[in-house]
Amino acid sequence: MKRKENVYQKITYKGLNLYFQLYKFRLHGQENEHTFMTSISMLRKETRYTTSEIFDFLKKLKSAKVIKLENVSRWEYLLDGNGDVKDKDILHITAVDPFPIGKFERGKGEDRFYIYVPLDLFQKYEDVGLNEKYYALYCLIEKWTHNMEEKAFMSIAKMSTILGFDKDYVNQMIYEMNRHYFLASYRRPNGKGGSKFEHYILNSAKPEDIAKFAEGYSHIIEPLIKRVDKKKNDKKPLDIEVE
Repeated sequence: MKRKENVYQKITYKGLNLYFQLYKFRLHGQENEHTFMTSISMLRKETRYTTSEIFDFLKKLKSAKVIKLENVSRWEYLLDGNGDVKDKDILHITAVDPFPIGKFERGKGEDRFYIYVPLDLFQKYEDVGLNEKYYALYCLIEKWTHNMEEKAFMSIAKMSTILGFDKDYVNQMIYEMNRHYFLASYRRPNGKGGSKFEHYILNSAKPEDIAKFAEGYSHIIEPLIKRVDKKKNDKKPLDIEVE
């Protein structure tokens, strides 16, 4: 029997990014605080996806019960007489199962079921050249960081399977996040003759939190990046779980 897809598999990293970009168009002071007013042309400007991509991913988000379109009952109403998407039409959208607005404590009460999504931190990702695939990786690591130790233990292979990215690419993503001090990845013995990898994620864009993270984890990050750079220079294969 075919395994049922989860929401992420249905919408992929591009759908996830599109959902996050909706929050740039959030209407304040509404009864539902997760209400957005936008258009496909405005979303195209934010995501740099094509009109057809945005149209398709909006359909996927609706089908996966992530969003509702309040002013469009049928998708064909967004097509003109030639079958082209009417990208300037205003879309009134609400989130079906939204993430909380504002910061919350990890693992506290009902909030333990949510992932804190720092959109201002994602802007910093973009500023250093990290694309929207890193948003999906952030969410995965943040989800598995909801524990008393505030660190994730997931293997690269499992990350690769869940995200749908090549394992080598996930390795590279881990290096880049460490390089830019968005993540600290540390290998330690697992007590069974092997090793396990631990990931500590930065989940705030506040300057004081960024400084605290850098100060607290530089002793982990800097040796890793030195080893990675040396292997690159020596043209040796890289694997985060053996570094």
